[in-house]
Amino acid sequence: MVKVGDVLFLFVDDTTPPKKKYFFVLGESEGQISLASFYVNSDINLNIHNNPVLVKFNIELDPTDYPFLHHKSYLDCTKMIIRDKSEYDDIVKVRPEAIVYTLTSEQLEFFRQIIREVPTIKGKIIKKFGFYDREYCFKINKAILE
Repeated sequence: MVKVGDVLFLFVDDTTPPKKKYFFVLGESEGQISLASFYVNSDINLNIHNNPVLVKFNIELDPTDYPFLHHKSYLDCTKMIIRDKSEYDDIVKVRPEAIVYTLTSEQLEFFRQIIREVPTIKGKIIKKFGFYDREYCFKINKAILE
């Protein structure tokens, strides 16, 4: 049900304070057990991202390209949040409106290329979620287009 390229808007309890947030699903583990997700923020938190390398991995999102947004926002690519796929499949089954957008294949590949370069995410984690697998990327892009 939830697939790579989906953007969800749901209440999350791993933020301070807990709140509804947008997050992009940009990867999936082999066997479709876990999802790799990344939060959208209104601003770059310079208390956390206090170095230019980390700031550059907060990607500006323009509402003209992402119509679910109400103002300029940022995708924080420095921190991957791993989620249980079946849990989110169950949520979306009951609340399909939680999926607010599906990335185009170009948007998805753009973000996946960035994630491969992020110094705060270990290579084995990036590999586990298919960011290096060209065949996997091709399959995902094909599924999005269908």
